[in-house]
Amino acid sequence: MAWVFFVVGIVVVVAIALYAVGRAVAQLESERRPAVYELAAASAWIAARLPDEVTARLSFDELGQILGWHLDWFASVGAASEHGETIAGGDVVREGSVAMEDAAVDAVVAKALSAGEAIDALDVVCVLDLQMRYLSEIGAVGETVELGEAPKSER
Repeated sequence: MAWVFFVVGIVVVVAIALYAVGRAVAQLESERRPAVYELAAASAWIAARLPDEVTARLSFDELGQILGWHLDWFASVGAASEHGETIAGGDVVREGSVAMEDAAVDAVVAKALSAGEAIDALDVVCVLDLQMRYLSEIGAVGETVELGEAPKSER
């Protein structure tokens, strides 16, 4: 008789576990995957797409510096956050905003000058344009989406 209780107990535990796992999977399925920015991966992606004229003038280390300065600029204007944090207003930087792009280029060129680097502004423009494309590709920037609503590209 004890074995009946043992079998019923196992069945109940397995049923609860399957329900809990199924519910967790359903919740995670509806959430967007977090965008993770890795400088090495971004540098390689951008370097592969830079025009030959720019790659002739920029070293890989200079490319990494430019990308880092751009990320520092995002943090200084309040358009960057730690993982899981929300940004006040949610629309500090909009892709395609000429004023914001010019401000980013100006800030990065100023950082390069203060660091004593001889980096051409045109090279910075090319790198930052590709960085924004990369950020869009990994899902770090894009259209503003209400909580629970899928982006237009996924509808």
